[in-house]
Amino acid sequence: MTQLDEEAIFHVARKIEPPEARAAYLWQVCGEDGGLRGRVEALLRVQELEASFLESPALGPTASAAEEAMPEGRGTVIGPYKLLEVIGEGGMGVVYMADQAEPVRRRVALKVIKPGMDSRQVIARFEAERQALALMDHPNIAKVLDAGATDSGRPYFVMELVRGIPITDYCDRTRLPVRGRLELFEQVCRAVQHAHQKGIIHRDLKPSNILVTLHDGVPVPKVIDFGIAKATGQSLTDKTLFTGFLQLVGTPLYMSPEQAEVSGLDVDTRSDVYSLGVLLYELLTGTTPFDREAFRTAALDEIRRIIREQEPPTPSSRLSTLGATLATISADRGSDPRRLGGLVRGELDWIALKALEKDRRRRYESAGSLAADVRRHLDGEAVEAHPPSAWYRIGKLARRNRAALTTAAAVVLALLAGTAVSTWQAIRAGRAEQKVAAALGRAEQRSQLARRAVDDMYTQVAEEWLADDGALTPLQREFLEKALAFYEEFAAEEGRDPAVRHEAAEAAGRVGEIRRQLGLFQEAEASYRLALRRFARLAEEYPDRPEFRQGQARTQDRIGATLGALDRHREAEVATRLALAQWRTLVADFPDDPENHRGLAKAHSSLSSVLETTGRRAEAEQVCREGRDLWQALVDRGPAGPDDRHGLAIAEMNLGLVLPPEQLPQREQCYRRALELLEALTTGAPDRHDYHRTMAGVQHNLGNVLERTGREDEAEQAWRSSLEATERLMTEFPDQPGYRERAASTHYTLAELLGKAGRAEESEQQCRRALDLAEGLAAEFPDVPGYRSYVALSELHLASLYRRAGRLDEAESAYLRAAETWDGLATAFPDVAFYRERAVISLFHVGSLHARAGRFDDAKAAFLEVLAASQRLADDFPDGFRESPFLPLAYHQVVMGIGQDQAFLAREASWAAELARKARELGLDEELYWKCMGLIEYCDGRWDAAIRATERCIELRGDNGWQFLHLILAAAHARLGEMEEARSWYARAAQRGMPAADEDPKGGTPRWLFEEAATLLVPSTGG
Repeated sequence: MTQLDEEAIFHVARKIEPPEARAAYLWQVCGEDGGLRGRVEALLRVQELEASFLESPALGPTASAAEEAMPEGRGTVIGPYKLLEVIGEGGMGVVYMADQAEPVRRRVALKVIKPGMDSRQVIARFEAERQALALMDHPNIAKVLDAGATDSGRPYFVMELVRGIPITDYCDRTRLPVRGRLELFEQVCRAVQHAHQKGIIHRDLKPSNILVTLHDGVPVPKVIDFGIAKATGQSLTDKTLFTGFLQLVGTPLYMSPEQAEVSGLDVDTRSDVYSLGVLLYELLTGTTPFDREAFRTAALDEIRRIIREQEPPTPSSRLSTLGATLATISADRGSDPRRLGGLVRGELDWIALKALEKDRRRRYESAGSLAADVRRHLDGEAVEAHPPSAWYRIGKLARRNRAALTTAAAVVLALLAGTAVSTWQAIRAGRAEQKVAAALGRAEQRSQLARRAVDDMYTQVAEEWLADDGALTPLQREFLEKALAFYEEFAAEEGRDPAVRHEAAEAAGRVGEIRRQLGLFQEAEASYRLALRRFARLAEEYPDRPEFRQGQARTQDRIGATLGALDRHREAEVATRLALAQWRTLVADFPDDPENHRGLAKAHSSLSSVLETTGRRAEAEQVCREGRDLWQALVDRGPAGPDDRHGLAIAEMNLGLVLPPEQLPQREQCYRRALELLEALTTGAPDRHDYHRTMAGVQHNLGNVLERTGREDEAEQAWRSSLEATERLMTEFPDQPGYRERAASTHYTLAELLGKAGRAEESEQQCRRALDLAEGLAAEFPDVPGYRSYVALSELHLASLYRRAGRLDEAESAYLRAAETWDGLATAFPDVAFYRERAVISLFHVGSLHARAGRFDDAKAAFLEVLAASQRLADDFPDGFRESPFLPLAYHQVVMGIGQDQAFLAREASWAAELARKARELGLDEELYWKCMGLIEYCDGRWDAAIRATERCIELRGDNGWQFLHLILAAAHARLGEMEEARSWYARAAQRGMPAADEDPKGGTPRWLFEEAATLLVPSTGG
């Protein structure tokens, strides 16, 4: 549901009376979307509160009355603009979405003053807004494009159309962590500071006036609606612009104390700082400093009193009072309640309360100062804000309660006495300072020498280890853990010299690399982000120094890879897209530096991986091809170094991974090209572990293609070669989790192949090995979701082995364990299609077991949930994933699941036929549709129809496939007494042998069908 949909519902609902009718309307149009209904109801509550201000005689007609009086409607043409629909409304004007025809074609937002609002004062304010916007040029402020007047003389102006949602809604919908929220908030502060520097105060900053839109996948906040902006340093218009006596301008929940005054106190830029403080408070806690419900029910004078006098609790204190809603608010911030309170407590409390000071002299002096303090917090530096002093708290207490002044004075005297003692001690310490200074100087020199020595050792030795991406022996790991402590200390230092600052940034990045190699992904992210901030500041100050910008782009890409390992794929995509943009700029500015081309190629690989993981395979393929071409250009430029050829091999492997599943020959070609490159590289450098690791990955992927093209023996050989190489690396480097992960994956894949070949004992052995490795990894690294996925995959395969062996209770338990793991992963990472797909598959298998056990009602309920979950999944990932298209295949598999039990299918034949037709409408292959219908018609007792449907399937598919089809024809002809024809079809089916005790219920031959055909033919074959 888009913001425009919400606003359209809101504008209709606000006119419906009585409230009971309005509530019925909302339930009707919002359906099951309780979140949408809640947001619209919140808008209605705010609108009712604001109406109490707008009804003041000084403000003219109410907003709803003015809107009804607007002469413009859909289709009205104003200058070169054609109005499409109302998308917003303020006290003075109405905002339309409009199409501009010339001189360029584009969609814009057009704001026109309301009829009846054309007093000198209102026109002056409107013209002030128009000119204020024209003065500003900032990426986070909506741009003004044009201005003019309607035929009736009412002024209008045209802005860029911001397609976004309020910043608080965006943060909650994307479950943006506190750090991400602060980074967006900092951009908003910078935009407001820009307006202030142009002499403009917004005076109505609130979430609905700060929209977040996506540019190339990156969230960008835009400040809109300077509708009640006030000029501070210049005359924006020749008409008078002032705030009338007793007239409030702004939204009460976000209004500064001076705005709520009736004394005529001038409002300055610090009023916007207060509103930003409210916004920060809401981003942190999900609530405003003062309760919305209290404002809704309070009288106007009481609202003013609260704003002017009542002290808000600290954000961390407010969190502790939220009760049951705290779990939801914490989840929306990617955290848990205890951790969220710890993140907010302290510096963020201080920053928010400094912005919310009643006395504007104690607030941040500007929005820029507030932004700077937020940045200091993000960078781990000391913030300007601090806890209120004892004297300040005593003053507050005295103002609230004169009787407490005596107690306060006693406390002050005690503090003064303590200060005197401290001062005397400081004087004594000062006498020894000169003696200590010389020793400190010598210690500093020794520290610099030690730092230089360890840094040199790291550069010469450890970076070579890290270049192998995981080749860490226990001794090397011990060294890196010691180096980590050294670099953490050095990375915390930063001086003025850019060379020293560059070293500090590199040191922070090395800490990230060490942590990543040790499997500490969350800690690695923190180190990378510190490095990124330092590189970014250097790049901003020295834009002509490419090494600073390269460090920034390289670190951004590593952050993306780290986030991807944690399955935070939305954040990973933002990071990799930023890296891609930065490398593109570097290539344009410094085209002769091959390092820039390499960085750009690597960024393409990172982005394609994120896109493929989130189900956007077509996009991933395009990005991957671009990256492969960049590597090929580096190799062709010559002389190609081994790293460039290794990069090309990885790019070929990645392209094979993202190509559509049906393009098996093209995928195989990619893997073969990669192997050719890698064989040459390993021959020339047999000790390069990264080459062997990449080769093991390519062999694993090649095995997947070979298995799908029916070359099972070759596939097994490829997988065993991959496993052999991986286990060598795992033995040499037992502490490196990446090798154990690869081994678990290959054991699992081999287990599947062996299971299909009927080698159940070998299959279970391989699966047990995969499960042991995966459980060890998941226990050691609980924050890495990929390891938990291998646990669930192994449970799934064990369940299938149990099912085939008739151990149904064990099979159901394993399926349920797998489903529980997938559901947990899918809930934590809803943008990862794979987890949700596997949760659906696990539920399908539970349903098939219920059917086999004769629990038909339970089976049907499970299958209905499978279809509902599949529909949700297809809606969220319309481009498909893994197997495309997903939804029709899900319907087909449910039909085949029903068909695994003859009695169940006979009972549900009409439902199964309906599902098959639905699958066909959704795009199911015709041959699969007729396969389903042949089975359904047979179970429904319509032998001729079963024969026609099956023959149609053979006509489409060819008579070289499913045993399933031969058995239907054998049984149906036998039912019709056509025994010679029946025996012919049965003989073809028997060549493939009796199906296992329970074939794959997603599409295998039901055992009952084989048995029925044999039974029907017994009188003819044995008599």
